[in-house]
Amino acid sequence: MDIKSCLKCGKLFAYDGKHKICDVCRKSEEDDYQKVKDYLWENPKSTITKVHEETGVEKEKILKFIKDDRLIADGIDAENLLECERCGIPIMSGRYCVSCQQELIDGFGSGLSKNKKKKEDEKKKDAEDRMFIVDRMKKNDRRK
Repeated sequence: MDIKSCLKCGKLFAYDGKHKICDVCRKSEEDDYQKVKDYLWENPKSTITKVHEETGVEKEKILKFIKDDRLIADGIDAENLLECERCGIPIMSGRYCVSCQQELIDGFGSGLSKNKKKKEDEKKKDAEDRMFIVDRMKKNDRRK
């Protein structure tokens, strides 16, 4: 098990390969998330500023919850602060709009197809370049 330094508090913790913060900071972040979620349940369509003032959770953390798809901006007025990182149009959650997500997925798919074809071509070329035992035997037979 690896030992890492928490990105928030700097304390050492047993890294599980998944979380980059210690259990204490993760619990604190989860408590903040629950505060925001509960507040929005009672007060839908609140602004990020209002949620921040009422819950004490930092605006950046609220935006992080939205970007991480833990909150959907439909229940909160994101004040047009959340934009697609690729094309810049306003989005409700995550990092990319639906069309950019699809383009990225399609791009990854075509990249995988190109890599697969390239590997197959390399294998074929390797097979053509290799001298097999049968070829050596034929060559030796011709010399005799």
